[in-house]
Amino acid sequence: MLPQILVISDPPHRDVDQEVVASILGLESDDARLKIGFAAPEVLSASDPARANEVAASLRSAGLSVAVIDGHAMAGIPWPTLVSSFEFGSQGLIARSGENVVEVRYETPVAVVYCKPPPDFPRGGPGGGATDSKAAAGDGFTATETIEWMARLDLYFTQNEALRRISIVDDVTDFSGLGGRSEPSADEGLAATLSECRSRFAHLAVDSRLENVRPRQRFIAGERGFDLDLRKAFSFGTLLLRQVLDSISPELRDIPQYEYGSRVAYLLNGTRREA
Repeated sequence: MLPQILVISDPPHRDVDQEVVASILGLESDDARLKIGFAAPEVLSASDPARANEVAASLRSAGLSVAVIDGHAMAGIPWPTLVSSFEFGSQGLIARSGENVVEVRYETPVAVVYCKPPPDFPRGGPGGGATDSKAAAGDGFTATETIEWMARLDLYFTQNEALRRISIVDDVTDFSGLGGRSEPSADEGLAATLSECRSRFAHLAVDSRLENVRPRQRFIAGERGFDLDLRKAFSFGTLLLRQVLDSISPELRDIPQYEYGSRVAYLLNGTRREA
């Protein structure tokens, strides 16, 4: 099978020719307008390398900011380790997950992706009810489903020559080391944690484009609301995107949107460092 090379939007964009973008992506004009205005990065096309670079060049000429990424890089990103408590020590951020302790030293280059549902989004997702991230058993797909509807900070860093990721979610109540302040609310705690990271880490790249983006549910064939209309192309939840992700790795086919969005944002940060 040919490698899946992904063309990914990298908003915000310049002045965009909406009709040209619609023609390139095979979309109706209104669908193209929605893609151009969407604040978070998303996959726009997937193909062989030559075709992907041709599509990317055409979109750039129409004013759209895009990046070209090997899809297998998305599969190589580790699942998050959920943090149960953390503190800012003298030399680094100390995060605990069960009996495991991870220290991220302040001189370590760190990429942060901030995911946060809009204020009117129900706590615990469309079904309502709080979800306790600490009940998640281990890492991986189950953990990402557990925290899907929650605000979170994903911290990516390299340790012992391997990429690692920890996730601080909005139900972590032990916000130790935040300057001795009174215990904040969940949203305030994450905002304070991000601010503290900015002040302490020497090399920090923050992507907050998933802030106030409403996470979507996945469509599944046979379920009410399943969308066979491929005019939306590779939008999250469509069959076309799920097929592409499955061809890259079966583990990716059904990943939740924030997990998908976090991986995409991290990969885009890497393309900027290489540019």
